Parts: sequence; structure tokens; C-alpha cells
Amino acid sequence: MKPLLFLLALVHFVAGTAPLLEMTANERIENEYIVVFRSNIKNSTRAGHMEFLRNVMRGSSVESKVLHEYTIDGQGAAFRGYAVRTGASTMAAVLEDPEVSFASANQAVQAFQDQETCNRQRSTWNLNRIARPDLPLADQYEWQDRSNGSGVDVYVIDTGIRASHVEFGNRAQFGYDATNSLTSPSLGDDNGHGTHVAGIVGGRTFGVAKGANLIGVKVLTQSGGGTFSDLLDGISWTAIQCLSRGKTCVANLSLGGPSSLVVNLAVDAAVATGVLFVAAAGNEFSDACGSSPAGARSATTVGASTISDQRSSFSNIGNCVDIFAPGSGIASAFHTSDTASVVFSGTSQASPHVAGAAARILSRFPELTPREVGQHLRQSAVANRIINPGQGSPNRLLQAACAV
Repeated sequence: MKPLLFLLALVHFVAGTAPLLEMTANERIENEYIVVFRSNIKNSTRAGHMEFLRNVMRGSSVESKVLHEYTIDGQGAAFRGYAVRTGASTMAAVLEDPEVSFASANQAVQAFQDQETCNRQRSTWNLNRIARPDLPLADQYEWQDRSNGSGVDVYVIDTGIRASHVEFGNRAQFGYDATNSLTSPSLGDDNGHGTHVAGIVGGRTFGVAKGANLIGVKVLTQSGGGTFSDLLDGISWTAIQCLSRGKTCVANLSLGGPSSLVVNLAVDAAVATGVLFVAAAGNEFSDACGSSPAGARSATTVGASTISDQRSSFSNIGNCVDIFAPGSGIASAFHTSDTASVVFSGTSQASPHVAGAAARILSRFPELTPREVGQHLRQSAVANRIINPGQGSPNRLLQAACAV
């Protein structure tokens, strides 16, 4: 079970005001904050606060702007708030509002991609490995039409998706750009990380769930980096979109940053709406509980393994990891053309294997809750195959055999 653990460098608290959670100087983004309301705030009260905020910002010495507003209404868990760029005096006034639960400094987030290991090599060892409990590898990956992910929407919260890639047929679409940085929306991905991840989820050659619908949610820029404020916007948009479409949904998060109470709460609230969130454990060979969204209690967090069932040397470890999946030397689609492919390594590549497996389960059993799907994934995993999984890590390797 994941512990309730938040690693915060500093907490500013003054009696009668909401706390401001801050990170060390090299982690926070100067003059940017995320404000979280009390979960039961009324819409009229929230509107009044936002009007108050805009009035106060007019007197700020820092050029001020509301970056995003967030609303995630999960069953038994809600997340409401906003991100803002402003000065300390404005934040002091904001924290005096009794409807504010707490605020946090905005932080950087990045894709969990370790390295490019080779180019244009079509290899499916990873699919072979999750289709059989023991080595040596087979030469085929099998699935049934009734459990190929069809009817399930998988939101790839990342750098976007090149929806026109031949791997996706007509099943992929560009959904939303939280960064407002995409110069060519028709291409959908200016970095390639999101397209690679989407290919592992549901590509016709490289994918686990070859019938799933793939929706790109861009929260990382061309550099592969981004901010927690944009990530929260993507998470909120995904939860709202899934509810409004009335579809069975999975979300993949092959990214992360320092441990963040704000991000973890947002993921928990989004899962409570009925969306299964799968997160990469991280590539620092450290405790996955020390990063977000990997440390979110409701996320299904994935470590990475190699072709010989070793834990990938970079993979984070610990009891926030739920399961391992192939993550070293993984071939998939790339954004440079409609036929491009490339091989990457990282927990970014492990996570979409599990997201694809979840889509396959949901295509056959759409009534399952995220908790039940997570239990299914863990129970169907093969035990004691990962060599040196790391202290506290579960020794479970993903299995997505023909009949799920």
C-alpha cells in the first residue's frame, strides 16, 4: 500500500491563514503558485474569490495573470483551484481567504525518457514478454478482438500525439494543449515523446491495446519539459472530458517532478471520477514516493524492466511502485513522419504498457472501477521474475496474455 508521504522542503504557516507549501529554489518557478480551495466551496463563493484576486493583482509589482482554473469532481474526492503568476503581496492576501485550503509554489515537470538507444528498429520483445510468464521469449504477441481495447479512450498526457501516424489508423486525435505552445497543431506533437508513448499503448505494430482510442493531451513543451500548473490543467481537462463523453477511460502519465501534494490530490480526485491513472515511477533510481504523480495514492505506478527481467538500472523503486513492465529498449512510433519509429528507454516506456493492458481489461469488463482494474493488473501479474526489484518494490511483472 502506498504511504501518505509528501516531501516538502518548507511550509510557511501563519495562524489564521492557509499554509503556503514551497520547494527549494532550484525546483520552484519564481512568482508562480497553485492555489487549492476547500473541496466544498460553492461556485458563487469561488467566483467572488476570483474577482477579488483580479482586483488585488492590479496592485502587484509582478506582471500578474491567472494561468489555469481547475475543477475535478470525483465521488468522495474533489479538487478545485487555480494557478496564478503574481507577487508575494497578492499571495498573502489570497491565503487570508478562509475558503483557501493551501497554496504551493509551481514546479517543473519533465518526461521520464532515459535515452535514445537506437533508431528505426522494429522489435516487439516487450510485447512478447508481457504475453508469457517465463523466459525465453516467444515470437508472437496475441490478443482477442473482444479485449483489444476497443471502446476505451486512453488519454496520453504528454507532449501530444502525431495522430496521422500509420500506427494509429483513425483511432488517434489531438485533444488539448495546456501549454499553448504547439506551433503546428495539425501535427499534434513537436517533441515525439507523446507519440512514442501512444504507440506503446495502442499502435497497430507496437501497441498493447491495438483497438483503443488515443487522445493527446499536451502538457509538455517541445523541450519535453513543463510545469505542474499545466499538468494540473491537463488532468482536470481529462477528467471533465471523460465524464462528458460518457466513455470508459484510462490516462497515462509518463512524466513527473518533485513530490507535490497538489498534484497527488488532483490525481486522486480524477481517479475518483472513474478514470484510471497510470504513472511512470521515474528514472532517478530513487524512491518513487518522492516524486509526483508517481506518489499519488490512487495512481497505478510502474517501474521498468529489461529484456532479461532485470530492473532497469534507472527505474525508481519502493512501495509506491505497483508493478513492473518492459522499459529498456522499447520500439514505437515517432513524430518526425507518419511512418517513423525509434527505440527509447525509460519508465515513460513502461507505464504505457500498463495503460494499454488496462484498456484491454476495460474493453471486456467496462463496469470495473479504477480500483478493480488496478487489482486485476496486480493479480494477473507474474510474481518473482524481476531480478533486483529494489527495496520495498513489489516483484510483479505485467502480464497481458491472450485472454484478459
